[in-house]
Amino acid sequence: MAWQRFWKRSDPGPEPQPATQTEPGAGTVGKRKLPAHLARHVERASPRPDPGIAPPEPVQRRLAAMKRQRLAMLYDIEQGELALANDNPWQHRIELLTQAMGTVADDLKALKQIRLSPYFPVPPALIVVTHVSTEPAASVRFTIEPETFVYAEDPDWAERGHQVIRTELIRETGDPGRLIPGDVPAELREPLLSHLTDSLFVLASDLRDQVIDDEPLPESPTLADLARPCPRCGGWTDWHGTCQACAARAAGETALKREEARLLDERASAAEEQHRLAERVPVARRRLHDLETQIAALSADQP
Repeated sequence: MAWQRFWKRSDPGPEPQPATQTEPGAGTVGKRKLPAHLARHVERASPRPDPGIAPPEPVQRRLAAMKRQRLAMLYDIEQGELALANDNPWQHRIELLTQAMGTVADDLKALKQIRLSPYFPVPPALIVVTHVSTEPAASVRFTIEPETFVYAEDPDWAERGHQVIRTELIRETGDPGRLIPGDVPAELREPLLSHLTDSLFVLASDLRDQVIDDEPLPESPTLADLARPCPRCGGWTDWHGTCQACAARAAGETALKREEARLLDERASAAEEQHRLAERVPVARRRLHDLETQIAALSADQP
């Protein structure tokens, strides 16, 4: 019939082969593939190795690790026995640090003994401030007969937001050497020149800062205000009353105290290390004995 010919396949083709899997795994039984819901059930039920349990090591690898551990224990015992000896490197280090601390203590004692610094008075010549400007770059002008001094900032200063980054003042004109009295002894001329150079810079910086802070300028300053005697050592003090000799002595004292604290910490660390190594010797010997027993037992089981 016609309808039979319509539904009948003219070319059936090769028969489908069942899907197979060469290697059994999750979702397979032999070479037969399981349905999806059964494969998931088998996968959940399959035992998995515990990640917290390490796989057993080969005996040779265990022996090698134990022998390395034995060498480390022998080194610790050797160091501990050395620390227990009367003549040991830690004791030598402690003695050297103690000697260094004694030297620092002597230097501190000598530094605290204030010696009189050289001094020579300067005349009270009047300092006439003629100009102080802060914009765009600060500049200061004052006269100390017979010299006129001008200090100015580097014009290449930066402005970051609302904060102005100002540079130090630079002396453009004026010779501090012409302010030194003629009767100053020859050996004091160079120290006095160095002091006046620094003190003039301090004065110029202070004048600039006072204008920036809207503070009044000093009334009738004199050259003598730049080189008054120090009440401690008798040397010169600058415009702010700071004695550079005393400041250098204080800085040296701080550095020596810092060095003394460092040496004390090193000596304490050396003593602590020696005590720790010596204290561990009995425990290290017992552990070494136990480890050697394990190594001997494991080696005896080898063919």
